[in-house]
Amino acid sequence: MSPDVSKLSRTRSKGTEALANGSSSLKVTGAADSEPPYIVALAAGLAVFVLYAATLAPTTAFWDTSEYIATGEIMGIPHPPGNPLFVVLARAWSILLSPLGLTAAVKINLFSSFMSAAAHAFWFLVVHHVLRHFSEKRSFRLIGATAAVLVSATAFTVWNQSNVNEKVYTVSLLTIALLSWLIVRWQENLGRGKED
Repeated sequence: MSPDVSKLSRTRSKGTEALANGSSSLKVTGAADSEPPYIVALAAGLAVFVLYAATLAPTTAFWDTSEYIATGEIMGIPHPPGNPLFVVLARAWSILLSPLGLTAAVKINLFSSFMSAAAHAFWFLVVHHVLRHFSEKRSFRLIGATAAVLVSATAFTVWNQSNVNEKVYTVSLLTIALLSWLIVRWQENLGRGKED
């Protein structure tokens, strides 16, 4: 085994052990790497939003999509369980975009695209953090997180729910991504202050 491969293997083993034990012993040192790359995550989320907006459905699609577009526009009640969070957020979004003169379908489709793009910005941060356990190279972590976001955002089901078949799933995706990022930040700061 060459020295480079051996070193990579040891680093990967340490990273796997650290993740399994819940340890963060492979912390990256250096002021530049201590803060999460929020600007890059925002750029990744914006790129995903632009992709979704460019391929946005101009109208409704099959199944429940029409129902959710209508209820998001009029603050109605869709079929059980009703999804009140989606309805309230979609209505607020619709009101915000009303000066643009867009159709109800386009406004709610953009809402789903935005929710998914925001989720991918948080997934970028989560993946970047996880990759800290495998490599100290910032470029490796940025490329890895970007690749993860690209693969996730362009997966058929995610893309379809984000710009064609808009339902409640993108709000759920954002909720899961946001909570995952908050858990990562909480774990990272555990034991550093009195308010743990």
